[in-house]
Amino acid sequence: MTALAASSARSNSPTAVGNWPSWLFWCGVLPLALLLRGWGIAHQNLWLDELYALDVARRPIMEIVRCAAADVHPPLFYLLLKAWMQLFGDSAAAVRSLSVVASLAALVSVFRLTAPRYGGQVALTTTLLLAVSAHQIFFAQEARMYALVMALVLASLRGYAMWRESGVERGLAVYMWFALAAMYCHYFALLAVVAVNAHFVLTAFGPTRAATRRQARRWFVAHGVMALLYAPWVEFIVAQMQRGQTWRKPLTLVDAGWQVVGYFQETTLGYAVYLDHVRAWFARLVVENVNLPGNFFWQPLTFNIVFILFLTALMSIGLWHNLKLARTDIRAALPVLFLVLPMLLASVLSLRKGSMELARYLIFTTPAFWFFTAVGLHQIRATFWRLALIGLCVGTLFWQGARIHYGTTARDSDLRPALEFIRRQSQPGERVVIDPDAMDVCLAYYAPRYGLEGLIYSAQMTPTGEPTGHNQLERLIREEGVRHAWVILDYRSEKFDAPAVPGFHIVRQVDFPSAYPKVRVIEVTR
Repeated sequence: MTALAASSARSNSPTAVGNWPSWLFWCGVLPLALLLRGWGIAHQNLWLDELYALDVARRPIMEIVRCAAADVHPPLFYLLLKAWMQLFGDSAAAVRSLSVVASLAALVSVFRLTAPRYGGQVALTTTLLLAVSAHQIFFAQEARMYALVMALVLASLRGYAMWRESGVERGLAVYMWFALAAMYCHYFALLAVVAVNAHFVLTAFGPTRAATRRQARRWFVAHGVMALLYAPWVEFIVAQMQRGQTWRKPLTLVDAGWQVVGYFQETTLGYAVYLDHVRAWFARLVVENVNLPGNFFWQPLTFNIVFILFLTALMSIGLWHNLKLARTDIRAALPVLFLVLPMLLASVLSLRKGSMELARYLIFTTPAFWFFTAVGLHQIRATFWRLALIGLCVGTLFWQGARIHYGTTARDSDLRPALEFIRRQSQPGERVVIDPDAMDVCLAYYAPRYGLEGLIYSAQMTPTGEPTGHNQLERLIREEGVRHAWVILDYRSEKFDAPAVPGFHIVRQVDFPSAYPKVRVIEVTR
């Protein structure tokens, strides 16, 4: 018996655990995950990227494809979102529920992948940690492609494991179609395919030589089919890479290292902690050293950093345990490659292409992080202490991560309070404009919900959300007959810190929120 099989057998034996982990998953963890992902799903505003996705998804199918070709993401998510909106509408809860379904599907795949190979208890702990993760909840409540690409990648991984370990032929087809769909959802899914191919090469041509010649032929044929089906999109990928994103700046090695730290910080506590705060904490610790004030180590940030380090240590223990298993059973190398290889390749890419939010773009690797954390927890022999630490991790993840997520009312720039203010103050015949023009999609979505559709200009956008030559402020200046207007400045606007509208006098300025504003409303008159 291999080490991996022995580990699974010990945990799954009837005398040890019976079938209760499976029952607990289906009747406990999965409903809990649904509750946490559905709770307050419409509480936070739809932000710019989400509303851009909605704007694209409303268009005819061929126009969606053209928009995706002009943007930086493939078209599959927008096509699926279009079908979803036709069934359920375009409210915040409706459009985000697609990601909720994808997140739950990913959770099922994690349990099905983990339980037969590492035991029901490890699988249950892994999925419980994923269920309460603020990072997972955040992306399950975002109308973007990240939860979906995670579900597709994990489904492809299930197909690969089914075919590679059990010889079930349909598993290869499952792998091929889901991997192809994932690459048509997000380009970084290609890194998952690279990791799976690295594992196949290790098992096929490594010391165990487990693959038959027929399996190798079928593997290469499957990838040939994938390449042919993906080939029509390659020219658009090349054009997008040449165009690039000018706001991204190449990273230094030090910055790339901190970017990896940011991956662990976001994966563990989501956006309850920010990387800049973590960097500043460590810088102060190194610079001031013994001169630190007495309350430095008692602030909430310190507790969060210690907790992140604790979880990362548990993950490292679990990863090391899996590497030892891989010495006798190379199949155990799959989750290691699945976590490490995409992160390494993305970090190298960021040295040239610029900073990347790894926990977002590599969201499909985060279940491997929690799997290794669960393996680390299950290295504790004493049942009481193991259960106590699992309870501590789950409770802290919820209290320091998910609780703060639910308490946050805004994502990025929230136009809702600004538009409510304008609704109460405005009169017929006035104008409401926004700057920069890329925020048109946000104003076009929310203004009708506040009865302001008659005061705004119709959006005139290119497929990538850029202005088509019309500038709302210039349009306001040229429009005769408008004596009074409301100018909404997003924090991205060049005029945000020095508001000015030629030909108009500023009557008053109101910030939203009042502390650390991201939206500024300027009332102007000629």
